[in-house]
Amino acid sequence: MLNRRHFLTIAGATATFCALKPPLAFAADPILTLHGSQTGGDVASSLAEMDAFPQTSFATTTPWHQGVVKFSGVSLKDYLAALKVDPKQIRLVALNDYSVDAEVAGLLEGDALLATRQNDQPMPVSDKGPVFLVFPFDSRAELQHQTYYSRSVWQLTEIDILA
Repeated sequence: MLNRRHFLTIAGATATFCALKPPLAFAADPILTLHGSQTGGDVASSLAEMDAFPQTSFATTTPWHQGVVKFSGVSLKDYLAALKVDPKQIRLVALNDYSVDAEVAGLLEGDALLATRQNDQPMPVSDKGPVFLVFPFDSRAELQHQTYYSRSVWQLTEIDILA
């Protein structure tokens, strides 16, 4: 039979366990893979490798968050340049197999960011991570459109070069 002290101990342990965030990707585990003939084979990047690229950040509101959120990571432009690829069209693929094809020029014009951090914290899979392709929606009115919202892929795991 449980007495009050045992109940409080179990309740406290349960609350502590439930408060823990889901584990983040290990820094050396691949979180994003680029596929395509221009790459000479698949290029898998870990969080540590993504952090080694030039970093960009911005604060913006999104349709999926309350209030202003700071995102940081590598711009799509810098990512593609660092990997020495110049695709015209790509397919963005999420962990849940959501995919969208997009013209690279439009993504670059929109200042697409491969965000790996939200409010300076690595993004767990349970909160749109570990990679979220997002735009600085508040910077320009034209970014607040379904065209850009549909290309904002969270839990991004693959970029396929189509052309």
